[in-house]
Amino acid sequence: MRLEREDYEIGAFFLLVIIFTIWERLRPARNIDRWAEFKLDVLSFAVALTVNRVSTYSVTHFAKSVSPTFLVDWLHAVQTLPSVAKIVLGIFVVDFIIYWIHRAQHNTTVLWRTHAWHHSVQQMYWFSGFRTSFFHSFLYNIPQTVVPIWFLALSPLEAGIGYSIGLLIQFWEHTNINVNIGPLKWIIITPEYHRVHHSATEHSRMNLGTTFSIWDRMFGTYVDPATMPEGFPLGLGEEVPLKKIPRMLVGV
Repeated sequence: MRLEREDYEIGAFFLLVIIFTIWERLRPARNIDRWAEFKLDVLSFAVALTVNRVSTYSVTHFAKSVSPTFLVDWLHAVQTLPSVAKIVLGIFVVDFIIYWIHRAQHNTTVLWRTHAWHHSVQQMYWFSGFRTSFFHSFLYNIPQTVVPIWFLALSPLEAGIGYSIGLLIQFWEHTNINVNIGPLKWIIITPEYHRVHHSATEHSRMNLGTTFSIWDRMFGTYVDPATMPEGFPLGLGEEVPLKKIPRMLVGV
C-alpha cells in the first residue's frame, strides 16, 4: 500500500497530541483552563483542515498551469537535490514568506481581519494554534502548498516528513510549556517567544517569526521574552462579542 502525504500528516498529528498533552502536564508554563474555549477551537480546527485540503489541490493545479517555461530547467536542478536538502530548504523558504505575510497582517487593516481571530486566544496551549480564520488559513496554505509540491516537487514521503515538521512547529510555538533550549533560541522560536506575540500589549506586533527567530532579529521585530512582566495577559485585550465571531471566523 502506497502512503500519501495526508497519511503521514494524520499519523504525526495524533502522535504530537499525545506528546504535547503529556509535556504540558509535566512542565506547564501557566495555569490554564483548556476547556474554556474548546468548542471554538474545535470549530476553527475544522475550518483550517477544510481549507488545507481545498487549497492543497486548487493552488497546486493553478501553479502548474501558469508555470513559466523558463523556470522549468532551474526548478529541475532544485528538485533533484537530496531529500534532506529539499526539506530543509522548503522549511526556510516557507517560513520566510510567512514572516512577511504575518507582518502584513499586523500592518494592514484588510489583512488584520484575516488574523484577528487567531489573536483572540486567551488560553494558549497546543490546540490554540489551530484557531485561524478561513482566509488566514488560505493565505498561509499558498506557500505551504506551492513551495513543497510545485517548487520542490517533494515525493509523498518527503512531503509527509516536511508537513509533519510543520505540525510539530505549530504545536511547539503555541504549547503551554516552560522550556529552555539554550543557544538554539538564537535560531528557533520558543513557546515563550511566541507568547509575547500573543500578548494583549503593544508587543503583539513583534516576534512575528513562526519557526525561526532570525527573521525578527534581522528585520527589527524582535522582543526578548525575558523583558516581559510575569503573567502578562494574552488575547486582544477585550472579550469578543458573540455576534462578531462568525465574521472573524471567516476573516473579513
